[in-house]
Amino acid sequence: MSTCARIFAVFVGGATIVALGCSSSSQGTSGAAGTKGGAGNAAAGRGETGTGGAAGTGGGAGGGGGAGTGGAGTGAAGTTGTAGATGTAGATGTAGAAGAAGTGGTMADVGLGFKDTSASVLTRNKHETRDGHFIQPMLTFANLNGRLKGDTTFAPTFSGDLFGSPLYMEDGPAGKGAFFVATTSNDVYAFDETTGAVVWHHSTGRAPDASGAGCGNVAPVGIISTPVIDLATRTIFVAGGVGEASTIMHHEVHALSVDTGAERLGWPVDVSTLTAPDGTAFNTPAQNQRGALSLVNGILYVPYGGHAGDCNNYRGWVVAIKIADPTQIAAWATGGIGEGIWAPGGMASTGDGVFATTGNNTRPTTQHFDSEEVVHIRGMAQVDRTTGIFFPSVWMDMDLGDQDFGANSAVVFSLPGATPSILMAAVSKNGLFFLLDPANLGGMDGELARLNVGGPVKTVPVAYKTDVATYVLFTAQNALPYCPTGSPVSNSAVYSVAVAITPGSPPTAKVAWCRSGDLPQFMVTTSDGTHDAIAWYNSGGALAGLVADTGDLALVVSDLICASPRMTSPIAVKGRIVEVGSGRLCSYSLH
Repeated sequence: MSTCARIFAVFVGGATIVALGCSSSSQGTSGAAGTKGGAGNAAAGRGETGTGGAAGTGGGAGGGGGAGTGGAGTGAAGTTGTAGATGTAGATGTAGAAGAAGTGGTMADVGLGFKDTSASVLTRNKHETRDGHFIQPMLTFANLNGRLKGDTTFAPTFSGDLFGSPLYMEDGPAGKGAFFVATTSNDVYAFDETTGAVVWHHSTGRAPDASGAGCGNVAPVGIISTPVIDLATRTIFVAGGVGEASTIMHHEVHALSVDTGAERLGWPVDVSTLTAPDGTAFNTPAQNQRGALSLVNGILYVPYGGHAGDCNNYRGWVVAIKIADPTQIAAWATGGIGEGIWAPGGMASTGDGVFATTGNNTRPTTQHFDSEEVVHIRGMAQVDRTTGIFFPSVWMDMDLGDQDFGANSAVVFSLPGATPSILMAAVSKNGLFFLLDPANLGGMDGELARLNVGGPVKTVPVAYKTDVATYVLFTAQNALPYCPTGSPVSNSAVYSVAVAITPGSPPTAKVAWCRSGDLPQFMVTTSDGTHDAIAWYNSGGALAGLVADTGDLALVVSDLICASPRMTSPIAVKGRIVEVGSGRLCSYSLH
């Protein structure tokens, strides 16, 4: 006879706890206690199953498998340890304990009480939700007053341009923290967190000087995106083009040891030979890998779009690779020409696959294929078109005006008291802000709420919660007509826009504040999850911070000038702000 009890609780963006325990009756004594479950997978925070105890010869109850210890990623809890094996006499073997939830890393929380205080930054915007929220207890308004300065002795340099954001692993090579970057020249670096010295450097191959498709504005055309790190296997995944001087010959996905930079067995994966389920072939020179990589439940997701200029017959692609077995590869491609997935912020996740935003169809048609949409891609690149698609009814006008949805990534966050309580925000290039239900995207015009916020918009939105409200923050041009009365006028017509989301059924959205003058990409710090909220960005080479509830300028740090490329975001690590400069990383800390 056996009995099982299941306990299920969810903190989306925090820990997802799933426990299943069973006890089995027998005449045998229990074996010894099971061994402890392995470290959790960073993408889902999943502890491995504890093994059962060996058969005993007599005595007390058998101990179950030990608790699986969560890795740095949050998400699903460790699975149940196996019960002790039956002995020849004695008490019933007990079920293994459920693994503990992961303690930080890839999923995030806005408002559910989970507080990710982990130091590691393993993916773009800290979490696979792409919320861009970092808890930094030292970065309070009181502490920052005149004390935040540039770290002039920390000046790691690299070859090529860096268009992605840096990553950080606390327990890096030799057990010490390290920063990681991947550049357009296909150079991947690990830097010592203290000195900035190169710990290791790896080249993934020759980066072409041109795409070979007839357009593009990046040269060389190597790694343009933000990588992702799997803490459990201590692997960093990067993707980019390799080839000859004048053309991309292959699009490759590499897996490198975070300790040495060496390529993992079975990698790289060449996606250039893939075909979509409808038979569409991957057009290697025409495709461009710009969006940040995602790692969810052991599956690596890599998005593709086209090059600047929309030349040749590219499509939007999402490639799915099982990291435990890179021979298991699948892909989804858009139904129409163009419809690229190129937002630098990558794809957002609730812990179940990813949500991609697509661009305009470059061969306009009256039939909607997959342009101007949010699409939920699950598992090995599967799409349920009943619940997994959203697009506005103005999609045809957006196609004709090159107002592609795919210019911006989506962001996932939670809002207690709202129905639904797990939400997604997405902004199109033409300035339409949509609030969506990620469990059912709703098809055409299936949004929960819609706002006009100006435009054009090319941004990586972030989400955060304070005692005042839950916000989505991004940048937009020509936003003034949609800003609160009294908002400052900008000569450049560029605004930072904060949208406040109010609980309800459905929830509602309104522009809470605007600030003029910059076109930054943000990240937000709080001291404890809600207080001392500061929105950080690069302002003309200086580091600037806004009061995240009002948009008022909190501080500018200009003793270290760091000209940052567009579409990169700073990160926060152990009380430091680290951002990308021209050929280097820049660091700021309390002095």
